[in-house]
Amino acid sequence: MAKLVAIGDSLTQGFQSGAIFRTDLAYPALMARALGLRVPSEFPIPSFAGSGLPVNIEDLLRSMEQSLGQEISSWEWVVRLPTLLSQYVDRVEDLYERGAGSRPASYGGCYHNLAVWGFKVIDSMTVSSDYCDKAINREEGWLEDDFFGLPAAPMYRTAKQVLNPSFQAQKSTWTQLHNLKAIVQRDEQLDALILWLGSNDCLGTVIDLSLKDMTAADVQQLEQKGQINDPQARRDWNLTNPALFQRDFTALVETVAKIILPSTKVFVGTVPHVTIPPITQGLGEFDGKYFEYYGSFFASPYNTSNPPQRRHLTKAEVIAIDQRVDTFNQIIRDVVGSQGQAWTIVDTGAMLDALAVKRNNSTDAPGLPLIEYCRRNGRPDHPLLSLEPVPSILRFTTHNATRLQGGLFSLDCIHPTTIGYGLIAEEFLTAMQTAGVAGADPLRLDWPDIIIHDTLLQAPPALWDDILTAAEHNAALWDTLLSFMT
Repeated sequence: MAKLVAIGDSLTQGFQSGAIFRTDLAYPALMARALGLRVPSEFPIPSFAGSGLPVNIEDLLRSMEQSLGQEISSWEWVVRLPTLLSQYVDRVEDLYERGAGSRPASYGGCYHNLAVWGFKVIDSMTVSSDYCDKAINREEGWLEDDFFGLPAAPMYRTAKQVLNPSFQAQKSTWTQLHNLKAIVQRDEQLDALILWLGSNDCLGTVIDLSLKDMTAADVQQLEQKGQINDPQARRDWNLTNPALFQRDFTALVETVAKIILPSTKVFVGTVPHVTIPPITQGLGEFDGKYFEYYGSFFASPYNTSNPPQRRHLTKAEVIAIDQRVDTFNQIIRDVVGSQGQAWTIVDTGAMLDALAVKRNNSTDAPGLPLIEYCRRNGRPDHPLLSLEPVPSILRFTTHNATRLQGGLFSLDCIHPTTIGYGLIAEEFLTAMQTAGVAGADPLRLDWPDIIIHDTLLQAPPALWDDILTAAEHNAALWDTLLSFMT
């Protein structure tokens, strides 16, 4: 009997610090435990070999610390660090292209967390393990072992492991929705479904620091070429056309509605404003909501170049991205609203808005947004508020392996930490409790266990502050690492 199934992207899969690894700490898994399910026996989830895909920044730093100690000297930056990085990346590539990470899992069923990092709305309906194999082969090309290269097509390697874990021929064309249908047909019951997609229809803008907006003319050209439903062809743009997003999301919801049972309650997340997480650094004049420019997360806010010399977004571009997110969310509300009372909007976008620091004028007290958020939700005694300093969405910053600020976003500056995922689990459980899902209660989340399993909180990597200090001089390296997440 299926009590909970989740369909989504990196936020639902549990992506942290540049990799998908601890899927048991993803918010659906935290929710499943709160609902009384055993993970993974009663809430099946995928697992990933080694330190995960594409590159686990936290594990990378801990690995380097074993060789370099807790500080990096000038000589080590030039000589040893590039070598250690190359060796680490080569091990990841070997593991997932030729080793255990490339082999089928023993589990032959359907996972109940079907999320895949990097997925756009269209991917949920079109990407199968067969499609993944073709994408991997195209990206690998003739050079099987790339020097200083991560595994080819890491998102598609992940998707293949999720959608068809034992590589069964009869499941080679199954998408996320085919897997959902198989679960419903097998169990003849599904209490609750989480559906949270749309972030990757705009996220690439802040990772690339470049706006590639899909126009109506671009959509028409894709249709003329017969590529309108080709996920890879769509990746030439990082901001989906609103009319196409509406078409995609409507098709997704209507297909899901035909699959699920009338008794199933569906909880649909909204798209967060991707310009709020610390993946970008505001530069120049601040008007109370927006900065003049937005650079990389490691850019110095004291940079006086006008415009900044490195790649960046302008204020006008960031406003355009926010407005597109607002349009996406209105589409989501309208489409979901037409499905009846069994469908509920979970306003995850508003949740991030409430936790914003600079936009809420809390720069001098960055923990205040979380304090006020917990108070509004009737939790003035929330366990997170006893942490010192109180966590915030600011960039994770340390000194001598001690957290100075941040804590809700991981080292990639775009995905939550374990405690950040705990807050998302609370949000969905609250909505489920209100909708009458049996056993749903945010107070059943095991916060002491969530906090103790947050490794960034418990033991921040000692090298992180050195890495940040030197990051602006190694921008090309960060550009390469971040490019794998889009």
